Amino acid sequence: MRSLNRKLSDNTILVIGVVIFILLLLLPESNDPWQAGIRSQECAMLSPLPALSCKLSIGIRMNADIMRQASLTLKGRGDPTDIAQDIVGFRALANRQDPYPILGPAYRSLGLEWVGEVRNASTHPPMAFLFVAPIAFLSWNWASALWAWLMITLVILSFRCYGISWKAAIGLTPIALLWPPVATSLGQLTIIWLFALSAGYYFERTKQFWSGIFIGLGAITKFFPGVLIISFLLKRKWIALLGFVSTFILSIILLLLLEPSSIYRYFEASQSTSSIAMILRLDNASLLINSYRFGGWVGVTMVLFLFLSIIWTNRDYFYAPLLYSSPRSWVLLSFFSVALLPISWVFSLAPLLPIVIILITRKKLSTLIIGVCCIVIPFIFPSYGTAIPSAVVVLLVGVGLLFDGLPFKLFTAVSLQDFRGSA
Repeated sequence: MRSLNRKLSDNTILVIGVVIFILLLLLPESNDPWQAGIRSQECAMLSPLPALSCKLSIGIRMNADIMRQASLTLKGRGDPTDIAQDIVGFRALANRQDPYPILGPAYRSLGLEWVGEVRNASTHPPMAFLFVAPIAFLSWNWASALWAWLMITLVILSFRCYGISWKAAIGLTPIALLWPPVATSLGQLTIIWLFALSAGYYFERTKQFWSGIFIGLGAITKFFPGVLIISFLLKRKWIALLGFVSTFILSIILLLLLEPSSIYRYFEASQSTSSIAMILRLDNASLLINSYRFGGWVGVTMVLFLFLSIIWTNRDYFYAPLLYSSPRSWVLLSFFSVALLPISWVFSLAPLLPIVIILITRKKLSTLIIGVCCIVIPFIFPSYGTAIPSAVVVLLVGVGLLFDGLPFKLFTAVSLQDFRGSA
């Protein structure tokens, strides 16, 4: 009976997902969501309640435009996205040119016009440019469309790596596309990050060398996914570290063969105004940066205290070598790979999707409420032009992981009836 129910459930999810995907592809052309993001900054000039209403109105319209943009990208008519900077970088590597030019003129060489003049160089590490090698010399429409379809494939594989059946994984992917962080990731590197961590988890117990390789693949996109290797270091599983280091060594060798100065240029560009300017942008959704922006060092201290509390309440999962070998530590480190980012945008939340799903399915009222809030907030608040909604989602995920590790009745209750019964 359970097998039959599971088959029916998988088939239902598959049908729902296919219907959603067809409807997504049929969406008409959209307005540019960046324009709505610019307009959302005007809401800050209003008093609190009108400002909130303004943000909600613009957020809903903007996220509808994001869905339409995802549809256009899949059909080869998408607007510029961040993989354009990776294409610029790889083309420069292949032609032995500077892989970190000022992006505005470089985009125009691809036939792209960005909203506003882009005056900074790329902030992506040069190893990340290698991911776009298969599409780097195609026209933008072809390159962006093929990349988007590849990202959809990786989302399916990510669900599969976490033990979900093929039917359910295929059906859940279009449903996941309705979440703005995933929809905006079709033109980013964040789904590679999501897939790399899920594949690393899949091989964690059986093929630890491959687990280390996939962690390394995630780390060369933004470095911070590399914190997952701590799970193996604490258990002294050195073969995983070998796989992790091998990925970096191979990517560095490829860079040196293509353009020997690329690594130096990355550090030079990072130390220039480019990275600093990105960190200081008002729409940078980094949790740590926003905690300082709104609370000074007191705010940073409170966030760091949250991090330490999460680690303390889950300390057994990190240190016990066999008993907790351990989906839990993997989830916690995946959270930190996003929470520690100094530069973050709405699509940076995509690697948190499995954690949000776990919070919702934990059968605890506290984590259910937090998980639902994490899903809803990106829907109703602007994805661009403001940092607070995305930073709040990261904060809530951390609070959810803390609550999930606490034994108190307030956090373990399954429903409101549990409180009535104890009263």
